[in-house]
Amino acid sequence: MQESQVTLEDLRAFVQYDPIHYRRNLVAEGRWYSLLVLCWRSGQRSPIHDHAQSTCAFKVLTGVCSETAYAFSPCGQVYPLQTTEQLAGAIVATQDTDTHQVSNLQPEGRGLVTLHIYSPPLKSMQRFSITGENPGEWSEEEYQGGAGV
Repeated sequence: MQESQVTLEDLRAFVQYDPIHYRRNLVAEGRWYSLLVLCWRSGQRSPIHDHAQSTCAFKVLTGVCSETAYAFSPCGQVYPLQTTEQLAGAIVATQDTDTHQVSNLQPEGRGLVTLHIYSPPLKSMQRFSITGENPGEWSEEEYQGGAGV
């Protein structure tokens, strides 16, 4: 991902937003990977999640990405460790059990576009909530049409 020369202009056809949820737009998929462009309007965020049995790397193509890392308390509740802002050009890597949330916290009208590669392709992930409720597992079927949850 770091050596990739791919730009926002190269992926313009995949830059599509959803008015309610962040949107996942599939660029390419093979047996060992999936490549997606994720588009986030101001205020949109992913659920708190892991990448069950998949490794992920993503590059911020435009905008400012706020990534919050989470840990588990002794009683099993998730809690935020820290939030870091990733600027255009930044690369973030996560392992299958890393728990995080990605957000676009920029002012209204400022989009965030990120390029994600998953290996193997992300087919499910565990979602978490700071309220103690467990929203359960996410599956690929929830993302039909490209919209996030």
